[in-house]
Parts: sequence; C-alpha cells; structure tokens
Amino acid sequence: MTFVQWNCRGIKNKNIWLKVSPFSTSEFWVFQETFLKHDDQRLCSSKNYFYIDRQGRPGGGLLTAIPKNDSGRIIPTGFSHNFNQEILAVEVHFKNFHFIIINLYAPQGLNIENVKYFFDSFSIPVFIFGDFNLHHPFWGSNRSSPLSNDFVEWLKNSSFILLNSSNPTYATYTGSASLLDLSICSASISHAVDCYVSESNFESDHYPVIITWSILDHTPKKIKSIDWNRIMSNSATVLTTNTRLNALTSKISEVIRDNTKIITLPAKNYPPWWNLSCHNFQKLKIFFRKRALRLISESDWMKHKKYAAKLRFHIKKASRNYWDKICNITKNPRMFYSMLNRIYNHTNQEINTVNLILHNNHYISNPVQQSNLFADFFSDNSMKHEPIPLDYCEDCNSYLNIPIHLQEVRQAIQKTRNSTPGADGITANWFKRLSNTDLTCITSFFQEVLTTLYAQKYPDT
Repeated sequence: MTFVQWNCRGIKNKNIWLKVSPFSTSEFWVFQETFLKHDDQRLCSSKNYFYIDRQGRPGGGLLTAIPKNDSGRIIPTGFSHNFNQEILAVEVHFKNFHFIIINLYAPQGLNIENVKYFFDSFSIPVFIFGDFNLHHPFWGSNRSSPLSNDFVEWLKNSSFILLNSSNPTYATYTGSASLLDLSICSASISHAVDCYVSESNFESDHYPVIITWSILDHTPKKIKSIDWNRIMSNSATVLTTNTRLNALTSKISEVIRDNTKIITLPAKNYPPWWNLSCHNFQKLKIFFRKRALRLISESDWMKHKKYAAKLRFHIKKASRNYWDKICNITKNPRMFYSMLNRIYNHTNQEINTVNLILHNNHYISNPVQQSNLFADFFSDNSMKHEPIPLDYCEDCNSYLNIPIHLQEVRQAIQKTRNSTPGADGITANWFKRLSNTDLTCITSFFQEVLTTLYAQKYPDT
C-alpha cells in the first residue's frame, strides 16, 4: 500500500498530478499547500478527502485522501492553527488495520515542544508526513536551524523512526537542494515501511515522497491441499497397531497434519470461490499452451484444449457451489444478519452490533429490549431453570447400555456435517473416508469407552 507525501506549491495546473503522475493511483495522498478544496471538481472521485484551510495568510492548506471504500475521521488536535503551524490528523480504518496519518506544514520550522505530547499520545501506529522546514546534519544538511536540535532530541527519545534521511526533497531556482519534507512512522511498524523520493517534481519546488507499507499489500490467497489417499493409508496402519485411545487420537492427528499443505498462490486478485482444482488446471492449460506454441506440437495443443475444458468445468462448479453456499446462508436469519453486520462494519468500525434474540417469532436486536427480556425472564419466580436430572438406573435406561453396532456408527458419521474440527484436528471427512475394516476398529474403540465408563460407575456389575 502506498502513501504519497507532497508539497504542491508552485504547480500551475494540478490536474497534471491527478491524471498523469505515475503514482496518482496511490491509495493515500498527503498534500501540503495544495490550493485544492475538498469539493474541487478536479479531485478523484475514488477518494475520501479531509481538508483544513490555512489560517493567518491566504492560499494553501492541508489535504489528506484515503480510499473511498474505507473510513476515517479528523482527530481534534486541541491547539489552534496559525501561520506557522498547520496540522491535520486523520484516524483511518483500512481493511483490518487501524492507524493515524498526521499531515503538517510549518513554513518557519516546526517547534516540537508545541506538538510532541500530541504525537506521543497515540497507542496505534502513526505516520507523520509534512514539510517541517528544518535543517540538521542528522538528515544530510550542512547546518542546523534553530528548532532542529530540539526536534532531533525528541526523535531520538521517542517511539518514532525517521524514514528518509538522504535524498533532498526541495530544490530552489538557483539549484541548491535540501531535505525539508520528512516522513516519520512508529517504530513498531518501521520494519515493514520503505521510502523513496520521486525523480520528478511536476513543476513544484518540492519532490513527492513515496512511502510503501508492505503489511497493507494484497494478502495472497492460500489453498489447503490434503492428500487423503496417503492419510487413509497411514490411518489404517495406525488403527491396527495402536490399542490405547489417547495414543490413537494423537497419531491420527499427526498423520493428518503431516499430509496437509498450505499452498500460497501468486499475488493476484483471485475470486473467492477459486480452489485448488481451478488453480492446477489453469497451470496445466498455460503450460501446454506455451509448449504447443514453442514446439509446434499437435499433442501438446490437444492437451491444452483438454485442460482448458477441465478448467471451465471446475470454474463453473466452484462458482455455483459458492453461490449455493451464500444462498443457504441467507435462509438462516441469524447467519444472514451476521453477514450483513460484517459488510456494514467494513465502513463503520466504531459501531458494535449485537446478536439476535428470538422472542415470540421475532428477532430482537435492540440492546435495551434484549436487556429487558433477560430481566423479565430471570425475575419471574414462577419459572424453574434447574435442568431435568437424568436417571442412569440400568432398569430404566437399559437400552442406553446395549453394545454399539457398526451400522449405528456408520449412520452417525453420515449425518455429521463437515464443520471445523476440534483441537485434535480430526475432521468429519476423515471418518467418512474410513473403510469397513477401519470403521470396525473405530466402533470397537467407541465400545471400549462406553464399557470402561460403565464399569467405573457400576464396578459391581
């Protein structure tokens, strides 16, 4: 993910920046002396804009832009803006990340004493971008400006890291250059942040500074690959050699874990239904197409056609299954409500939603109404909430103690859903793939558990 920090002073036509600059598609813009208003028609419609006007003298101002689909708010700074200190702080919720962007401009040099407590007050990652107008040997200058020593002292003792300390960002008309635009971030994220200065200034006297944060890059899609043939083969050996239930469970979990691989796909925006079959047939299709074109091979071309057809089949199957799954979710009001909450919270991170409560065939979502329902329910003395005691008397429940049959275990496994496994990692798919011989071993283990517990409760029988 990319941030662009830039003092735009001197540009006659700022549309050049918005249309032809090589990093105009960057996700975050942090501009100083922009001369662009938040309602300017030249602004990109794919951004949310935060803007403050200059106080004390005409022109300029600060503008911070974030992607349209993400949310943000201006944080009150608590101190007045004047001609020597302009600060715009924006709290950003981007995907699953929460951080602060501080945009500042200090034409006569930043006095750190006025703002250091504000900078140090945040507990989440912070970026500080701006034209500080400070000179110091710490970032390559041959002199020190009056306020720079205090700033360097604060920087060394704070939890912030200076990202750019070499290439100049300001060039005068006489040819002299200096580094005035500084990029700073929290030390906790500095390992994932890179910074460089653009070679083109787009008619400004300042060069854009480009900052990339790798943690916000596209998250690669991962596919789980399970070798079920090998798992079931090894499991059959385990079932015949292990007699203790704890050892059996541990060994089966180890077999499943050793034969399960997580495949990371290349950086590409795959659809949510994309699975391992689609990925493998796509690779085979591309491979044989390249070979057919290179070797002019008819057999390779036929294989390309074969795998292209298989790819179309699996894409159609995967996309249909995914859509059917979404439709099934919408049939369950509770799951559908949860899904809507996730979508809604994507742009409303501060809102905490509650679960539904079914009451008189209506779903109650209001927290006050839910609290009243709980209060009415537990304050009713006529209601008894003790659980019904179970009678384990052999005479009354003798049918519970009969031996477990193979067919009973098979039917129970068939009815089991393919849900997330427990701590042992043994999924329902493993049980459903057991052979008759393996299933007989499993049934004997279940019978052993029942018999052992029964013998412990009634040792005299």
